[in-house]
Amino acid sequence: MKLDFQTYKNKVYGCYVGKAVGGTLGMPYEGDRSVRKVTYYDPVPTEMPPNDDLDLQVVNLATIMRLGLPISRRSIGEMWIRHFDDCAPDEYGVAISNHNIGLRAPLSGIYRNKFDAGMGGAIRSELWACLAPANPTLAATFAREDACTDHTQDGVFAEMFLAAAESAAFVESDLQKIIDAGMDVIESGSKLYRAFSDVRAAWKKTRDVMAVRETILSKYPSDNWTDVTINVSFILLSLLASAGDFDTAVCTAASLGYDTDCTCATAGALFGIWKPDSIGDKWTAPLGDKLVLSPCIVEMQEWNTVSEFCDAIIGVEHEVSKFYGNNVTKDFPEQTVRIAKPRYTNTENLYTWKNGAHESLIAELPFLVSIVYPDTVAMLPNKENKMKIRLQGNSEQSYSGKFSLIAPEKFSFAPSEFSFAVSGTETAEFETTVTLGNLRRRNRKNCLVLRFDINGVSFTLEAGLPTSFPWEVTDSSGNKSVFEACSEYFTVPKGAYTYRTKIKATAKKTARIACSGTRPFTCYVNGKAVYTGDASIYVAAFHRDGTNAVISLENGENEIMIEFPDYDEGEFFFGFGTTFACGVWIDTIERYL
Repeated sequence: MKLDFQTYKNKVYGCYVGKAVGGTLGMPYEGDRSVRKVTYYDPVPTEMPPNDDLDLQVVNLATIMRLGLPISRRSIGEMWIRHFDDCAPDEYGVAISNHNIGLRAPLSGIYRNKFDAGMGGAIRSELWACLAPANPTLAATFAREDACTDHTQDGVFAEMFLAAAESAAFVESDLQKIIDAGMDVIESGSKLYRAFSDVRAAWKKTRDVMAVRETILSKYPSDNWTDVTINVSFILLSLLASAGDFDTAVCTAASLGYDTDCTCATAGALFGIWKPDSIGDKWTAPLGDKLVLSPCIVEMQEWNTVSEFCDAIIGVEHEVSKFYGNNVTKDFPEQTVRIAKPRYTNTENLYTWKNGAHESLIAELPFLVSIVYPDTVAMLPNKENKMKIRLQGNSEQSYSGKFSLIAPEKFSFAPSEFSFAVSGTETAEFETTVTLGNLRRRNRKNCLVLRFDINGVSFTLEAGLPTSFPWEVTDSSGNKSVFEACSEYFTVPKGAYTYRTKIKATAKKTARIACSGTRPFTCYVNGKAVYTGDASIYVAAFHRDGTNAVISLENGENEIMIEFPDYDEGEFFFGFGTTFACGVWIDTIERYL
């Protein structure tokens, strides 16, 4: 089925109007797990409030226009770290921090990420549907490239599901078929797929919104109110319960609780594509057309109104359809949107992706270069850490030459030099062993340089070499051992223990620690108790109430001690961040024994 220009335009506008309405309606109840009866804005706005649901879609569209096609995890991640300023909650913060230490997608969405199944990806789905209308598979591919920046597993599948369903909604009028299109692109064995199947079955059986809600919460519980399984299931439930009515859909989503600004915004956006004329003036009039972004989004002045943003999407879709051969739109007027020329045209290797792969795509040109890290990701001392360097062609051109690995002091590679040849879309893979010497002070940020020499021309690439952090562990009998923590998350065995480590501060300063876990603890800094946790909440975030404390660090050596009373085995998180509102990960603090 072909989409004429006016129909396509109306649906794109409907998408983002619906998203603005839903996000505004649900925002006052964000994070509240209780049920309420929502019927209209409270308070009634005078303009669209800022929301990360839209922020990153604006960044992603600007990325495509500035860097050109193809749409890739590499370019998306690169732009993220340019446009976020001092505001990095949950999975956004993890992804940005991982990028800052040299780890790129998809590994950036895996390492140290307790929020890998959060809603941060799902809420970015609409752009990909609008750029790949009536092509759910292509929309899901774009969504996957985006989501793997800061998610893995169901966090990625959620964005793929929504993008595919929204893409189908451009040409499909049957809601069940729209849902089918979304489910077709995700793994049938995933938790998310099972949950959606349960929602559909429970709704068909009961036609009772609260009963289905209880089914979701009982079968798929989570401490995280941004969990995608719960929240996207609520979106699905709101659509099923709507009977084709926009008001019912968004008000149901807002009434169900949890991540309500996101669930409401996404339900409104999908509805806006499906039935753009269903959004009444009572919803749109208070918002106006002004495009409002969050203060933490910087260097982003492209569009002043939602209409201008939608016009840009329409123009970019015209270029995307030509590049990917998605010829479903017709009668388009001549487009004047500014978009960079494609970086390359062959995407065969770019879109290979394995869920959960510890792979970091560090370059796309002149060919794809990936680092495959060990399962630990962090380099362990006194151990042979295996890494792979993968080169994948992305053009008809052939390249041959040498590359060498240059590491910081105390790191060594065997081998460290390689000859290579890559032709067309061939793949070449090289294995090396990384050995970490007697490096007393360690941090997460260590730079590996890859130097390439091709026909007398040299260039360099950079990648991260994070290390483990040592803790001295004392058990209840006074026995001591050293535990190497590969990330800020680690398992504390059953029993009573004391964990000690030292950190070096370059000046007297304040910082924020986040410490949280599934077993009780008390945290001491320089002998002073600064935080006690009772295991009632486990959310590893620098900005969440009940999970963090602002501490004072002395210039030079500081001792960190965590006391764990006798308790069952549990998981624990300990990390440093800034004192900003949402906190930014600090990876440059050195730790040692």
